[in-house]
Amino acid sequence: MPRLLLAYHFFHPDDVVSARIFSDLAVEQQRRGWEVSVVTSNRSCFDRARVFPAFEDWNGVQIHRVFRPPWTQSRPLQRLANSGWMTAAWLAKIAALSRSTPFDAVIVGSDPAFSPALARGLRRLLPRAALVHWCFDLYPEAIAAEGATGVVAALVPLARGLMRWGYGAYDALVDIGPRMQERLRAYGTGAAQQTLVPWALAEPPSAQAADPGVRAELYPRAKLGLLYSGTMGRAHDHRAFLALARACRARSGDDVGFCFASRGNRQDELAAAVTPEDTNVRLVPFADEAALRARLGAADIHLVSLQPQWAGVVVPSKFFGSLAVGRPLLYAGPADSEIARWIGQYDVGLTLGDDVGPVADRLHALARQPEDLARWQANAFAVYRREFSKEVVNDRWDEALRALVRQRAGGA
Repeated sequence: MPRLLLAYHFFHPDDVVSARIFSDLAVEQQRRGWEVSVVTSNRSCFDRARVFPAFEDWNGVQIHRVFRPPWTQSRPLQRLANSGWMTAAWLAKIAALSRSTPFDAVIVGSDPAFSPALARGLRRLLPRAALVHWCFDLYPEAIAAEGATGVVAALVPLARGLMRWGYGAYDALVDIGPRMQERLRAYGTGAAQQTLVPWALAEPPSAQAADPGVRAELYPRAKLGLLYSGTMGRAHDHRAFLALARACRARSGDDVGFCFASRGNRQDELAAAVTPEDTNVRLVPFADEAALRARLGAADIHLVSLQPQWAGVVVPSKFFGSLAVGRPLLYAGPADSEIARWIGQYDVGLTLGDDVGPVADRLHALARQPEDLARWQANAFAVYRREFSKEVVNDRWDEALRALVRQRAGGA
């Protein structure tokens, strides 16, 4: 049985989306015949005071957690300190784990920031292993997109050199979208490249039907309901959606309703921007995982946004969660981003530009023609099952990893 090692900042039982995705990856690859181990940190993403045990056998996956100081991820210098600490601690742990039986393949995530540089140490420890980087967030591009200043901004060129050096040790760089792949290709490492997306946390067997009670709670008067569910962070924006909501209200009152169930460092800005006159806009608490499927299914169309400077740096996971329950998307963001391309390729949504009028017209038409909306929702669900589902993507992962292991064995 080939041995696979995953390295990522957060893992089971943490509930942050990326931790859930890496946890699923571990279990799914074990189902496909891999012996899976994980190195991660002992701290929760959102609750730094919460710590997990140093070792855990979870569903046959061997989880090894290294100690990490309770530094915050929201401050750039502390985030950099976390990265350095975790990289050194992981190398020490992997050196100990590989003494008995070396790993055949290693997947390194992109959290903590700059963790891909771990590959240089891994190449010395595991010269025969296939090394893969799965990029969810691109650094230092993310730091530049945040508008870093001072010392942090001055370090960005040096960080690019560090990442180029780290990327050069990988057999493959796996991205989560075509624009990100273009950014990675610009580093010129020569590593193989492939897009393998993160799947949705909730995957119902059929397009999600609306729960009447949840629907009435979110949209008490609307004929068509639009939902923003997830993080409202630095990479996101609410302003275009509020402009659209006001244009819809001016046409027909509350017939088209907008609901925001979000959290993050721009949530306060959103709350302050909503006025008493915005009668077709509602703010509701963020849903936990148990309530998420019903919440997603209560809306007709989902909202997703991305600031222009973040194109190819991150890909909002809301895109996959929306399609998984059979809901098309309304996207506010740059035209060269992954989501804009997929919307055009698969007909799974609308792109919102500076002129909100045409989109407002389309929404009101959908409110009057439920059969057109139903066909659009069915297409969104079919596209997800065919292109982006957990089963499909993990089959591709298994195939890619085995091919890379064979290549390393042939070149050894």
